[in-house]
Parts: sequence; C-alpha cells; structure tokens
Amino acid sequence: MDQMKPQVSSPPRPDGQDDTTERLLSRRQFVRRVGVAGATLAVAGPVLAACGTTSTTTKASSSGSASAPTGNRKKIGFSQPDTSASIWSPLMLGAQQECQARGYLLLESHANSKLDAQLSEVQTWIAEGVGAVVCLPLDNNAIIPLINQAHSKGVKFLDYSDNALPGVDGWVIFDNLQGAKLVGDYAGKWVNETLGGKAEVALLTHYIQLTGKQRIDGCVAALQAVAPGAKVVAQHEGVLSPDTFPAFQSMLQAHPNINVAICIADEGCAGVEQAFMATHPSAQRIKDMFICGFDGSAPVIQAIGTGGPIRATGALDAVGIGKASMETAANAIEGKTPTKINFPYVLCTAQTTALNQKLLAELK
Repeated sequence: MDQMKPQVSSPPRPDGQDDTTERLLSRRQFVRRVGVAGATLAVAGPVLAACGTTSTTTKASSSGSASAPTGNRKKIGFSQPDTSASIWSPLMLGAQQECQARGYLLLESHANSKLDAQLSEVQTWIAEGVGAVVCLPLDNNAIIPLINQAHSKGVKFLDYSDNALPGVDGWVIFDNLQGAKLVGDYAGKWVNETLGGKAEVALLTHYIQLTGKQRIDGCVAALQAVAPGAKVVAQHEGVLSPDTFPAFQSMLQAHPNINVAICIADEGCAGVEQAFMATHPSAQRIKDMFICGFDGSAPVIQAIGTGGPIRATGALDAVGIGKASMETAANAIEGKTPTKINFPYVLCTAQTTALNQKLLAELK
C-alpha cells in the first residue's frame, strides 16, 4: 500500500511554472443536482471528490510558534457544497474524525451546489472568525475575493481538489496524472487483449477544469502508449449523465463501432451505458465495449463487478481525503506542516474485488 500514500510535497505544475504562480482557471458550475430517468445505472451525485485508497497522511510536525487557537478559531468550515454526492458521507466522516482528534469543530456546508449559497456560507464563516475555511469552489472567480477577506480577518483559506486559487494557505489536491495513467494503462491492456489492439475511442470531457484536462489527456496518452491502434474518433464536453447520454447517442450514430468510452467522471458513465444499451447490442458487442470513469463512485464500483460494459474507475479515498483536508487546515492554523497534500488514485476493476468491497463499505 506504500504506493498509495499521499504526497506532502508540491507536485510538478503541468504548465512548468512553480507553485507560487497564480492559476485562475474557471470552474463554472462544475456540479449540478440532476438525475437520469430510466438510466440503467443510478447516478449518486455531482463530481466533487472521490473515494479510493486507505492511506493516511503524514502527521504534522511543528514548524512555527503560533499560539494555540481558542474560541471560533477552533472551528473549521469545509465548503464541499453538495451533500448528494456519493462520497459526501465518507468524506465528512474522515473530516469529523480528524477534527475530533485535533480538538476542532467541523462546520459542514449545506450550499447544495448553489453558488450564492456557497458564497454566503463562506462569508458567514469569515465574519465569525473561524480558524480556517477549506473550499471546493463552484466558481473560482467568485471565490477569489473571499481569500483576501479571510486573510484580513486572520482566517486561513485552503483550496480543495484543483489548487487553482491564488494566495491560499494550503491545499488538498488529487494526483490526476498518476490516476489517468492507471486507467489508461489498464484500458490499453484491455484493448490489446480483447480487441486485438485496435479501438475507436470516445471522450466525454470537461476541459475547462484542470482536473478534467489532466484526467482525459493523461488517460488517452497512456492508452495509446500501450495500444497505439486505439484512435480517438469523437469528443464532447459532458460530465453528468443527462449530458453524456445524448452526447454518446450522437457519437454512436456517427461512429457505430466505438468500443471505448472514457468519461471525465463516474457520474457520466450511466448516461454512456444507457445510450449504448439503447442500441440493443449483441452479447459480443457488450463484451467488446469498455466504459471507464474517475472518482470511484459507489454505482460505478458496483457496476464494474457485474460483467457489463463499465469496466474501470480511477478512485480516491474519501475518508482519507476528509482527514487530510482537516489536517492541512489545522496545521495552517497552528503554524505546522504539512499544509499541502497530493492524493493518489487507485484502480478499481473486476479483478480488484477486495479493494472494491472496501471502498463500497466506506461509501455506505
């Protein structure tokens, strides 16, 4: 399990710049509470984080002489703004465990993927003078002014998921390129073993977000390094199943022989599968279809074990990520390290039954 330990050093920047350079990537409304009527696979929620490994983070060591926090400074607001995501409960479980261990009170978000509600919550926490806010922004540009507001009140502000906010006091992010290589390598081996090395590939993407770009580009690069005969024939922006369903329908009409579909997130896999099954594929056609995603949602992990066309996901550890988010926040408040943690992915396939069962147990 050592290869799954979170890294506490700053990862290389994909643009070649150092970590202090501002990256103002627009996130837009990356998540929406939506469902797909009649979908063959239930969608558990928007793409906000993920589930996966069982690693714990390196414990903090003192690197400063900050006085012990008191009063409202003993509170940490976690602005993970959607409670319907399948990872929300284990994420908050990890956060609660770390807060209790460090003597902090966890303040949970109830913004429900609404930007105005997220902004109001964060502003309220800042006004109260909490010790720190950990934020997954629904809109980077809207959140950025709050960082200065927080600092003016002595509140630490940390980024969650993307490391796309300037001037923050720390972050917990995901090693997207490492996870993309895991999924891409597996997909390439599957193409070689099942399809004789040739495949028509469809991409369901979200390039406006750094995580989306790294996952898709990294996965395709790894896939084609292993199976050079795999060719991308179609691409469309789409994260959740209501978007991926019509998009994949159109892709199949234009390219009926598509046999690999890479989804930017697990929450799009249901729509892809539904569109594929609507073509009334033969047993052999189903056997020759490969659908994969990222995050490690419960519905996708369950689907992987059924023998259907959904075959892999790059998963993250929700409990571990929750703990790490509060660890970095508490460390920032107390002047300790680490305040920056980069979480690795693990690969879930039909062959990783023990891992799949463990992750599903955490997602209940």
